[in-house]
Amino acid sequence: MTTLTPLTSNSARVAVVTGAAGGLGEAFALRLAASGHTLVLTDRVPCDALAARIEAQGGRALALPCDLADVDDIARFSARVLELTGKVDVLVNNAAFMPMAPVANINAGLWRQIMGVNVDAPFLLAQAFSVGMIERGWGRIVNLASSTVWGPPPGMSAYACSKMAVIGLTRALASEFGPHGVTVNAISPGLTKHAGSAAHLPPEAFETVRARQFIPRTGQPDDLTGALAFLVSDDARFYTGQVMNVDGGGFGF
Repeated sequence: MTTLTPLTSNSARVAVVTGAAGGLGEAFALRLAASGHTLVLTDRVPCDALAARIEAQGGRALALPCDLADVDDIARFSARVLELTGKVDVLVNNAAFMPMAPVANINAGLWRQIMGVNVDAPFLLAQAFSVGMIERGWGRIVNLASSTVWGPPPGMSAYACSKMAVIGLTRALASEFGPHGVTVNAISPGLTKHAGSAAHLPPEAFETVRARQFIPRTGQPDDLTGALAFLVSDDARFYTGQVMNVDGGGFGF
């Protein structure tokens, strides 16, 4: 998928999903496509297979690569999206960089990479796409926080800091954009099992978290898609600046 006919304000809403190659991003994209959104999918790795899957199911999707650690690539990506689609109505800042390392092993370069992907990129994308949202008087920005901010395990100091910054960013953008019909919220997932998390975490991590939740089962990507569907809907017009904890009741643990 390389081109889309530019859309008018009367066309389907256009949603950008970062980190869409798998895991939560893939689940979010499929849910938005099912509700009639036109999708722009981005990741460091190709999203073409997901775009083709959405189109095979009768939806519209465009895959564009972007390195969210590179501010110049973010600017190029943002401009290209607007060139190809004409507008962005929904921005889902899902992508994250989550290396586990003790404080002693986090150098300045690694710290900056984590903050670049997890904090700078959501800000820059919101900055780029909110202009049109404000002009049209409607927009939805959904950021991904994390339950690690409430009880960070060892090795997650930089990641937890970045996700707490995302919460601050969510509140600040909501305050600034609220008068213009643009809502900004965050979803805070608990530990969710998908191919990426299963490959990087031991099975006992999922079992430990599962045992502490009020709903004692391991979270799956589809457990989060209903929250997203609400946050990007017209029903959420008076809901902004909030962090929605979707973690089986594990909040605070």
